Amino acid sequence: MSNAFGSNLPPIRRESGLTLRQWVWITHLLYAASFFTAITHIPGVIVAYLKIGEARGTPYESHFIYAIRSFWIGIALLFLGVILAVVGVGFLILGLWGVWWFIRIIRPIMALLDDRPIADPYGFI
Repeated sequence: MSNAFGSNLPPIRRESGLTLRQWVWITHLLYAASFFTAITHIPGVIVAYLKIGEARGTPYESHFIYAIRSFWIGIALLFLGVILAVVGVGFLILGLWGVWWFIRIIRPIMALLDDRPIADPYGFI
């Protein structure tokens, strides 16, 4: 196979040295840290997007799917809560979002401790 430089050498693949399970832990711990920093979920979702391809067909794929969905659903709920805070109901949404986010962080950590996939990674809770 020829690459862009005309060489017939196979592409170099560098391994990170970390297992998929360790990458899942990193992702979940970055999400958990977002309770204190409010931004560590961003590198967490980046890790999830970068590693989901390697995780295809493994139990860890569901963890990355869950993390990615948690990020986007959480952003949407947060945005909705902030917008609706003008009329007051947004504060209720923001409070419920905090509880939901906490559940979305604890649930995958419990599954990972038992070394099992997320039962329904596409679900809301």
